[in-house]
Amino acid sequence: HMDRLTSFTSDPFDKPPCRGCSSYLTEPYIKCAECGPSAVLLCLQCFTRGFEYKKHQSDHKYEIMTSDFPVLEPGWTAQEEMALLEAVMDCGFGNWHDVAYQMRSKTKEECESHYMKNFINNPLFSSTLLSLYDSLILTCLFNSFSFAFHCIKCSTHR
Repeated sequence: HMDRLTSFTSDPFDKPPCRGCSSYLTEPYIKCAECGPSAVLLCLQCFTRGFEYKKHQSDHKYEIMTSDFPVLEPGWTAQEEMALLEAVMDCGFGNWHDVAYQMRSKTKEECESHYMKNFINNPLFSSTLLSLYDSLILTCLFNSFSFAFHCIKCSTHR
């Protein structure tokens, strides 16, 4: 089914519909991790409303479906940008060998040149960071919201 998922993201006319409201899904959207074999896919609105359908329950485990999107330059996804910043904080500025080892997906040369270009020699450094955080904030807020939502549900069932 992975080839089916990649086709959703590469072709804008081949987007899956939301099981709740039938609108075409835009990322990020939700995939139930418990229902199958046909996937239960929901938009964020239907998910947060607790949409249920046949065997699908609102307290099922779920995955957030999102493609890794480039934020600052092609070839570096938002997740990799954050991982680079974390690795530099963990390993120390200039320790590109260990930074690359922690990153795994990039060489030490790639890490150094990307960091220098986008975070050091960049007059828009703060807005660069802001755009990076903005791109991830929806997912983070959404995760904490749904976590709280599920905790509230759990505590009311006792």
